[in-house]
Amino acid sequence: MRPLQGLGMISVTEGAPELASGLVQALRAAGAKACLQDSANAVNAACVIMTEGLSEGSITERHWQVLEACCRLQLEGRKLILLERAQADELTHVSGLQGLSRTLSQEWPATDIVTWSLEGREEDGFPSIVQALSAGVGNVVFAGKQAHELKVMGAPVRSRRAQSERNAWFVSGGGRGVTAACVIRLAQMQPGSVFLLAGRSPIVEWPHHLPMMKDIKSLRMALIEDARSRGLKPVLPDIDRQAKALLASAEIRQTLNAIETAGAEAVYLMADVSDADGLQRAMQDAVAQYGPVTGLVHGAGVLADSLADKKTPREVQRVFRPKVEGLLNILACLDISRLRHVGLFSSAAAVFGNVGQSDYAMANAWLNAVARELSHQLPDAIVKSFCWGPWEGGMVDDTLAAHFAQRGIQLISLEDGARIFADQILFGEPSETELVIGDEWTS
Repeated sequence: MRPLQGLGMISVTEGAPELASGLVQALRAAGAKACLQDSANAVNAACVIMTEGLSEGSITERHWQVLEACCRLQLEGRKLILLERAQADELTHVSGLQGLSRTLSQEWPATDIVTWSLEGREEDGFPSIVQALSAGVGNVVFAGKQAHELKVMGAPVRSRRAQSERNAWFVSGGGRGVTAACVIRLAQMQPGSVFLLAGRSPIVEWPHHLPMMKDIKSLRMALIEDARSRGLKPVLPDIDRQAKALLASAEIRQTLNAIETAGAEAVYLMADVSDADGLQRAMQDAVAQYGPVTGLVHGAGVLADSLADKKTPREVQRVFRPKVEGLLNILACLDISRLRHVGLFSSAAAVFGNVGQSDYAMANAWLNAVARELSHQLPDAIVKSFCWGPWEGGMVDDTLAAHFAQRGIQLISLEDGARIFADQILFGEPSETELVIGDEWTS
């Protein structure tokens, strides 16, 4: 333990003014040199405690403000401490700053940056914050006077006895990719269920005079030749859009057919989970026809990779809209008390950080926090946040796959990942809410 005087000036930012003022008083009472400043003027402090994560702003804007302030205050030898709520009455008030600090620690190794998560009333954590400053702890959760690290479990692979229970599943991002593989496996284990797959892509008919193909380059060439044969001048951007739409539609159809083949019912809802009003209309019609949703799988998500100091508000919003705001919109459409199974597609980036993915790590760490909250609210349900490592056939192209191979990180096969997912969301231990699947992402 070191005296607080030895830390130099401690600046507490004004993101949450009342809490920040109380924390400054607590620090001064403990003998520290502390002052209240906005993040733009805290440049001279050796240690900065940021309260923006406790502010009442919108969830996306709040995370952007913290990221922006971190970039402004990043300095070799400085300590940055990000405060967030570990639990809250409203899901919009919890944050994913643990993912941010772990990512920034990799991007800025000369800056000491951690996240301290507060359970209960924030002001009750002041004594713990004072003590932790002296002890120099890392990323922790404060529960009263106790500090602990969040525990994330590894997932067992072996499935248990099949279950005959029927569910009405709502699935975001489940028409294509790795989420689709997981849902197909789930349908095989629950053949009497109905699956409502929501996606933005329209289902378009494949041109009857063109052979089916999966390679986009071959399809582009076929579309160009077809246009020329009809005396048309092909416009390359239009050809590219048409090719992508055709391949997406074909993949969605394959997913729907695979679910039907498994003995379940498959319904495609053309709905953007980021559009609250449109989603509400689609969900009302679906629930009226198929009954209340009892299973939720949230797999929607996009990447916008770049280093933290290059991030823009638009990039952060692009990542947060489907994954964060989308989940809030989905939950607003559901009777949450009817949910028996919840599976959220998070990422290992939230647990270990990953260079270039500060916004993605925050969004997924927020999902983990939401899973913990839902687990408390739904004691009879199985709630899982799957912190996936890199997938074969996911957001990993050949170049990125080679990069992972050089680092000794194995990709998750579609078969193994889907089996783990279905096993855990149906039969997993309820107390194990967050699961890491795959190898750790080490720098």
